[in-house]
Order: sequence, then C-alpha cells, then structure tokens
Amino acid sequence: MTDIQCVIFDWAGTIIDFGSLDPVLAFQSAFNAAGIEKHEHIAKLAKMPEVQRAWFAKYKRGITDADQLQLFNYFEQFLLNRLSTETTLTPAVLQVQTYLKAHHIHIATTTGYTKAMLAIAAKQAGLLGYHPELMVSKEDVAAGRPAPDMINHIMTAFNITDPQTVVKVGDTVIDMQEGKNAGVLTVGLIESSSLLGLSQAKLIDLPQKTRLAKFAEITKTLKAAGADYVIHNLSELPAILAKYQTPQKEHA
Repeated sequence: MTDIQCVIFDWAGTIIDFGSLDPVLAFQSAFNAAGIEKHEHIAKLAKMPEVQRAWFAKYKRGITDADQLQLFNYFEQFLLNRLSTETTLTPAVLQVQTYLKAHHIHIATTTGYTKAMLAIAAKQAGLLGYHPELMVSKEDVAAGRPAPDMINHIMTAFNITDPQTVVKVGDTVIDMQEGKNAGVLTVGLIESSSLLGLSQAKLIDLPQKTRLAKFAEITKTLKAAGADYVIHNLSELPAILAKYQTPQKEHA
C-alpha cells in the first residue's frame, strides 16, 4: 500500500468562497460597469454573438482588446476587494488540515488566481487558521490548468516521484483534468462547487429532490472529467485518504 504524501487543494469553491460566487460577482460587476448585463469568462464572452450584439447596441462598435483589458481590470479589482473583505473558509477545512498534519501529509494549493489574488486569499485564509506549506499560481509555471505544470512543480518541491501518492482536491472540471494530466488521484467536491453555484444558505433551502438531482448531475460531470472520488464536502476526505495509508502510519 502506498501512503499519500501530499494533498493539493484548489482555492475558490474548495477552501474558500462556498459556491465559488466571488468570480461570478466580479464578472457581473465588470460588465455592469460597462453597461452590459452578463457574467462569464471575459475572453469567451467577447466572442459570443449575443454579447457582441449587446456591445454594438450600446457602443456602436465591436469589442476591442482594450475593452477586454478594461473589463478584466474591473473584474480583478472587484475580486481583490472581495478577497480582502469577504474571505471565509468552507466547512471542515481546519479539521482536514489537522488530519493531514497529524499524518505528516504535505498541504499545497494550485489555483487560477493571479499571484496578487492568491496573496490576498492566502493572507485572509491564514488569519482564519489555514496554512498550506506551498502555494502555486499559474504565473509560477509555464502553463496553467488543465496543464499539470503546477502539480509537477509541487511534486518537485517536495521530492515526490510517484504521482499516485498525491491527491488533487477541487470543485471544477478543470481541477479534475489538471489532476489527471499529472497522473495523481483526484477528488471532486459537490456542495461548495462552482458547478452547484449556491451559497450555504441557498443549499440548505434547496428541496431534497432537487438537491439529489443536482448532486447526481455534478457527480456525473466530475467523474466524466476524471474524478477518482466525488464527495459532498471536505469532511469526507480523511476517510478516502485512510484507504491509502499503511496501518503503521495510520496509527502513528
């Protein structure tokens, strides 16, 4: 049996920002500032016919690279402000951190955040008690997710040679793809995920039948993207990790 040596967590929708709502609000703020009601990935949005039509109707011209840059700047500033003032941990983060430290398992993170966003997220999460050993952004490597570069960087830093001793935990398809491309074990989250996209309060209010249907749909999506396991929340992670621990280490 091979002991798990490292668990690599995503940030938004996994460790912080239940439902991964901050980026949605940031996109919405950026487009609202431009007078366009829409919130998706900016570069992709600019290519969508309905967005191009809405932009032309307001500005009598197409979306330029300069427009996209300005929208991103609005997005980034809004998100930086949200991270500075609204960061909270998802349920069971600190309990899982305690488990990992007790079992001498490295804690690391990868993210789609810029380094500036990551710095603020890490600072605020640290004030709440979350302290990963190594945090990597897409700016630290040649290629961001779903490329395996960030995970490979972490494995090299910890002198880990067997990817099957590493676990990637995240809430998105791209997290699962990143893990699969690196050859590591992958665990997908449901309740706090961007795929569900609900706050804790709205999740509680969701009718049981609707909840089960959505959970099943998200499980199918994450499995299709390569998830080895899909769990409701982080409280279920230690039970999965225990399957890979030797009895000696488990009771050390």
